[in-house]
Amino acid sequence: MAARSIVVVAPDQGLRRSVAFALEVEGYSTECYDALWKAESSSRESFCAIVDDEILKADAQAAQSLRNLGSHVILLVDGLSAVRAHADTIVLTKPFSGSDLLGAVDGLAELAK
Repeated sequence: MAARSIVVVAPDQGLRRSVAFALEVEGYSTECYDALWKAESSSRESFCAIVDDEILKADAQAAQSLRNLGSHVILLVDGLSAVRAHADTIVLTKPFSGSDLLGAVDGLAELAK
């Protein structure tokens, strides 16, 4: 597991808390934000960023900010999203299970070794 934290970005406080809790139970450290611009500096030092696609729907500049995060991205999308992921993006469709989320994070942790 990487020593750096995982950045969680979602406008919904409940989703942020749920994702952070699931990761922290498994020993990961998290930092949570409700907007991408708030997470940009932390994400450059993070292991990965988990971003809810609702952020992209609410902010026209968010798609560009997503590309500038500087870490791997796990994008949480609903089934209706038209997502254009970049090379370092893993897409998880909501609703997702905790094991799906941990599988994606653990997979990135294996790559980082």
